[in-house]
Amino acid sequence: MSLKLVSRFGVSVGGVTFGRASILLWPIVASFATAAAAGGAERSTPECRVTFVRAATRPPRPVPASFNYGNAEIAVALVPTDGKLVAGRLSSGGSRATINADGSIYAKYGWWRAGSAKPVITGSLAADPHRRLRANVPGGYGSGFQATGLTFPSTGCWRVTGRFGAARLAFTVLVTKSPLGP
Repeated sequence: MSLKLVSRFGVSVGGVTFGRASILLWPIVASFATAAAAGGAERSTPECRVTFVRAATRPPRPVPASFNYGNAEIAVALVPTDGKLVAGRLSSGGSRATINADGSIYAKYGWWRAGSAKPVITGSLAADPHRRLRANVPGGYGSGFQATGLTFPSTGCWRVTGRFGAARLAFTVLVTKSPLGP
């Protein structure tokens, strides 16, 4: 993209002339254009390469369509699909995850597995692999659906792994707290 001074009051970019007020906004516009051209830059940061759902990540049948990330043996319902888990009150008025009194974040995740044994769910903070999440995998579920509750001790970039028999599935989620509060 070429930038050309057309007078002391304006600039021409790609044949479009902008006045002095527009020039002040140029760094902001340029950064948005760069992010858009990168294709998906808004989904990940260099610090956290989140997992996001797309057609290629959907498991094959007979896995139900609501389990949008996985394989034929183990799958998970990743909601929201952009890899960013916001705890607390959302702008819509609802919530996806809870902020506990100790500051940790609790979120429910639905898993699917090809059998009735409990999956093993583990996870750690990407910046500190010794910092682990707590997973509650209750009994009483037959084959297929398995409810779980994951407690993230802090915000940050978390790598979560589910195992069922020899099958393994991992995803990365950026856990944050809502500016609207708990």
